[in-house]
Amino acid sequence: MNGLKIMSREEWQAFVDKLINEDARQVVGPRSKGEKFVFDQLDSADELRLDHDVTILPPKKYFLPTHEDLMTYDLKHPFNVKGTQEVEPRVIIGMHPYDIKALLQMDKIYLGDNVDTNYKARRDNTLIIASDILTVSENSFAASMDSITVGTGFDLLVTVLGDKVAVQVGSEAGQELLAKYGNATDASQDVQGQVDALRNALPSKYSKKAPSPDQWTDLLSKHQENGVWDENSKKCLECGSCTMVCPTCYCYDVDDVSSLDLKEGARMRTWDGCLLREFTLIGSGEIFREDVKERYKHRFYRKGMHLPKRYGDVACVGCGRCVSACLPDIADPSQLMDKLSQSPSDVAKHLEIPKQSVTTPVEGNLLVPEPATIRSVETLTDHEKLFVIELDSGKPLGHSPGQFVEVSIFGIGEAPISVSSAPGGNTFEMVVRKVGDVTEKLHGMKSGDKVGIRGPFGHGFNTGAMKGKNVLFICGGLGIVPARSLINFVIEHRMEYGQVMILYGCKEPSEFLFKTDSANWMAREDIQHITTVDTCREEDAGAWDGEVGLITTIMPLVTFNPEQTIAVVVGPPVMYKFVIRDLKNMGVPDDNIMVSLERRMKCGVGKCGHCQMNGVYVCKEGPVFTYKDIKDLPEAI
Repeated sequence: MNGLKIMSREEWQAFVDKLINEDARQVVGPRSKGEKFVFDQLDSADELRLDHDVTILPPKKYFLPTHEDLMTYDLKHPFNVKGTQEVEPRVIIGMHPYDIKALLQMDKIYLGDNVDTNYKARRDNTLIIASDILTVSENSFAASMDSITVGTGFDLLVTVLGDKVAVQVGSEAGQELLAKYGNATDASQDVQGQVDALRNALPSKYSKKAPSPDQWTDLLSKHQENGVWDENSKKCLECGSCTMVCPTCYCYDVDDVSSLDLKEGARMRTWDGCLLREFTLIGSGEIFREDVKERYKHRFYRKGMHLPKRYGDVACVGCGRCVSACLPDIADPSQLMDKLSQSPSDVAKHLEIPKQSVTTPVEGNLLVPEPATIRSVETLTDHEKLFVIELDSGKPLGHSPGQFVEVSIFGIGEAPISVSSAPGGNTFEMVVRKVGDVTEKLHGMKSGDKVGIRGPFGHGFNTGAMKGKNVLFICGGLGIVPARSLINFVIEHRMEYGQVMILYGCKEPSEFLFKTDSANWMAREDIQHITTVDTCREEDAGAWDGEVGLITTIMPLVTFNPEQTIAVVVGPPVMYKFVIRDLKNMGVPDDNIMVSLERRMKCGVGKCGHCQMNGVYVCKEGPVFTYKDIKDLPEAI
């Protein structure tokens, strides 16, 4: 690296033209579009506008495209899968420091644990020629966010100085590019002074201000019930425009799109946003962030508190794109944070986010499923079937009790399904309730049919913490499915545990799952097993010999030392509040209560954003948590 270089404007124009005409890479940069600017392919240096203020969409679209095929497949031979990691080499000219900083934040997410291979391929095949800011947008507050200069993240950085262009070399690749196509000489100290003067003068050009990034987390934690949330969210159109134009937002959705002749298709990733109503919709129909106020709040808490606690950066660089995109004028982070800074605190205690646990990286392309074969299908009820699955590789799944897999059917999509068998062996079991497109298709499949499997994902039950203690299972409805994996694991290692108590309830006898397992548990003298149904019709009374009443009505039927008991609670969301209340009344400590949460775990590796619960990704830190870790999280229980 030879530091700062200088060239004339004519030499700069010639450099860009040579890049466009002689280099094999695509060259893109800011171009005018009416009165606005967009990043687009350049056909000549004359189209490049380094005097732009801010573009409509951020350049993140070249690393995480708005629409992207993750893989293509042949529906007659579904596992003739072709990954789509081949990318067009590219040079991006004119990225401003705030967009560079946003990209460096995204690197932490997509290049951290569980590397996104598509993103990495684009990142590795892109050279960045950044540019210092010449024109300040009236909506930008980048100076307050320390985002108007940057010292890393680029290959070259240009500063237009009248009839001269200064070029700072940031990498060997940038130096080679400049030497190959440019005609630059070493800059003098006077040129360095001009560059410094331009950058030092920038802050005074920003009329819009915001509290500094190091204040955001504190402000948000103190103003959870501030009236601004109600006031602004009532105006929200729920359009998601603010998240779509944001350079730091990275959430996405994934769908299978088939060709019109139904012979082939592609799995497509598209941008998604947390302001949209169905963002947290799960298979059973619940929407965990139904109220627009909660979605509006989530956007700001995610940017200013949750992501900083996880990655160290406030997820806002002050570019002002969201301000321009929002019709009711309520998306402006600077405006909102300023209002909070002038309001008295409304909480006595800051909201604590539980420490995130370390996850084991997934190897290979985490977005491509591996082929598996259905070995058997058993009908359990009118709505549930039990599937025995074997990976075609012959390897064991390698799961822990409580983990889940993403089950894929090409042309339909994929869905997260809990594993219901104990670890071990070359097959695994899962129970599927028919509630959506993927599960309905699964219900029509038979032995010998193929599915795709990604995983296992998430953190399961801490079996080590249970050793030597009593274990109380409280399962409602479909909650018995992930619990069964742990129940059978505990039974296989029965001598390592104290009392084992299994309480299981469902709405009515016809919905009762695992009748054979239940009979075996009931027959064992070293297990206390009690069952109940909410209601029992007269015609079912003769066939039902369990209790009748909600799951909480059978909890008093077991006695145990609460200090020495681990309570495992799995069931529908409405059940948790009441069961946990009764456990606490019995004296069970918060860290002795384990719960498994259901969320829309779309990607399985903490990137798509759908399962984010305050600052926690359920697919990574969960789905199993202790109540102690989540009791203070508003979106948990």
